[in-house]
Amino acid sequence: MKAFRSHHTAHDGVRHLVLNAADTSGAPCPCRRQNGFTLIEIIAVVAIFGLVFSLGIPQLNSSKKRLLKNEAETLAASLEYARQRAVMSGIPHRVLLDLEEGSYRTEWWVSEEKANAALQDSGATNLALDLTLAAPTDDSGYSSGSPLDRHPPRREGRDYYPVPNRQLGAFTWLNDAVFFSGLDGSSGWVDSGQVQIVFDSDGTTEFARLELSDADDNFLTLEIEPILDRVRRRDGEARL
Repeated sequence: MKAFRSHHTAHDGVRHLVLNAADTSGAPCPCRRQNGFTLIEIIAVVAIFGLVFSLGIPQLNSSKKRLLKNEAETLAASLEYARQRAVMSGIPHRVLLDLEEGSYRTEWWVSEEKANAALQDSGATNLALDLTLAAPTDDSGYSSGSPLDRHPPRREGRDYYPVPNRQLGAFTWLNDAVFFSGLDGSSGWVDSGQVQIVFDSDGTTEFARLELSDADDNFLTLEIEPILDRVRRRDGEARL
């Protein structure tokens, strides 16, 4: 409903009555801007969000690839350590991997007595002392430099025990975002349970490919060569 308001104007000395219509219905004045966004503003916001995502997603993916690479480098260092220690000590070593749990550790093939003696020695925290404890033994189970024992020789049972190294002798766990896809070796493709990569006393081993991956299908393969000291790293799956 409209009501008329009046006021007087003077023009050429003549007073005129002017009627203005005022809307009393409660509707907003058309000259005022309505609340909300225009189409142009919505398009601009969408474009900004698209730009942010286009810049952020590649960086996020790059961060995940870097994490995968770091985990592979740490594992490769453990494999190289096991090979070097096998050669220097003359004792077979292995890296035991739990493919389902995503963990691994370095072990050596010795008697329980020697393994316990090495672990109990508080100074056995570096490779030099480790190798002293791991001096090659003869069939009797004694070090070649030990005093002559006049008792009948004994053959001690041997097995794989953790190396006397506080870090490498304990299980190392992969980051939650990285996991083992499987191992491609002489027995074929294995993707569950525990597997081992064994280095003989001369450092030789069987050729194997160990595949790591993440939830975004990024893959990285470690190639363990039979005689090379260094573990090769390459992007991609183990089974080409």
